[in-house]
Amino acid sequence: MVAAICYAWMLENREDKKEDGFGVVVPVMNVKRARMWKHRKAAWLFHRVGIDASALLFSDEVDLEGLIMARQLSILVVGQDVLKTNNKVGSQCTILTDHYCEDAYDLLQTPNIKKLLLAGILLDTQNLSNSARLDTNRDVEAVQLLSVGSELNLRQELYDELMQEHKENSFLEALRRNYGKPPNENIEENGGSQEHKISGRKSASIFHQDINTVNKAKQVSPALAPPPARASSPISNPTQPQQSMPRPKNKFSFAKFFGFGSK
Repeated sequence: MVAAICYAWMLENREDKKEDGFGVVVPVMNVKRARMWKHRKAAWLFHRVGIDASALLFSDEVDLEGLIMARQLSILVVGQDVLKTNNKVGSQCTILTDHYCEDAYDLLQTPNIKKLLLAGILLDTQNLSNSARLDTNRDVEAVQLLSVGSELNLRQELYDELMQEHKENSFLEALRRNYGKPPNENIEENGGSQEHKISGRKSASIFHQDINTVNKAKQVSPALAPPPARASSPISNPTQPQQSMPRPKNKFSFAKFFGFGSK
């Protein structure tokens, strides 16, 4: 999810993209919004850096399959189409940090981007653990670069915070506000008899949609697992009854997303 957000930010703000005036790049999480209760580390990280999670798009809020069939959207899968680690680095965020240095170094100075990338590398490499053998010299160099200008103990403090089971009221309220009720409450309200279908994709996505010429839309999607077959698509069939009223479609704005604009 972190790599998707940061990659979309880079593509959306690159100078060559601005000159072309082509479309909009938007990250889409390849899980349903309510599933963020199962991704507490990511949810807490978004809360920690001040990201407006209500501006995020999730798989149950965008008809990706319909847009693709109508040729209004194209997708790039992170880890498959872009940001491939090829077992040469421990984290996709390390590769993305390299891209920022080469193509958009000024954007790398955005504090939220640096924290997100740093957190992604620390989680993927278990804080550059030698025993886990998940890190490489490139991961270490990326962490050092992202830590420049920060407090001396930022790396350890951030990792320790990510590994905690956060139960503070402010965070729990943010979870409810941004992602709905926790799964156990939904089960109780439905008598505990309903089966919950879980998508096989545990990843985040980015789509790029052209505002003026819809059939040139482009989506960039970082996935941690291969996309499922059409029959197992996480997109809800519009003919099937819904358990609850769907959230209104988000009009994505990176300024709003990173807390730069009005909410």
